[in-house]
Amino acid sequence: MTDIPEYLPDDFMAQMRELERVYLTRDDPIEQSGFYGGAERWRRERGIILDAIEGDGDLLDVGCANGYLLECLVQWAREKGITLTPYGVDQGPGLIDLARKRLPQYVHHLWVGNAWNWLPPRTFRYVYALYDCAPAHLLGEYARRLLERCVEGGGRLIIGAYGRRDDAARDVAGDLAASGFAVAGSVVLGEPPVTRLAWVRRR
Repeated sequence: MTDIPEYLPDDFMAQMRELERVYLTRDDPIEQSGFYGGAERWRRERGIILDAIEGDGDLLDVGCANGYLLECLVQWAREKGITLTPYGVDQGPGLIDLARKRLPQYVHHLWVGNAWNWLPPRTFRYVYALYDCAPAHLLGEYARRLLERCVEGGGRLIIGAYGRRDDAARDVAGDLAASGFAVAGSVVLGEPPVTRLAWVRRR
């Protein structure tokens, strides 16, 4: 059985800080979000998050970076007649500063914190997180913590993974199932898959 650490490893956190440093050198909001495929691919590969959204509600983005994805998801959902209220958390204070400037009306919805240990002030109908905000071998525990701490009863935890044309996205649905979760739904985009999403419901 894998030992569950109290804190994420120092080398992993150093990688997260380096990602923040790189993102902050960019001016384009998509690249500040860690994506380098342009606006068309951005919408195609991120817009399918809405496939896991079944109606109005609060959306927490774990690892929200500069808040651009939240801004886009709110707009894209509105086009479908769905109202989402954005919330975000990221371990990078510089990125959260950008998010607060981007979404000034939601400045109190954006927090600095590492989701492994972070205790949210409330729960949310939808929680979206990338699988690699924690080491891969800890995905099951990471998802469990998010589900129990962040998702309201009847809400959904949505886990995403992204790849490239020469490097398929991780099978997060299979990983969650192997960790004992009842996967409520999943989406795969591309061949080989460049985007995979899976979600579980909190009872």
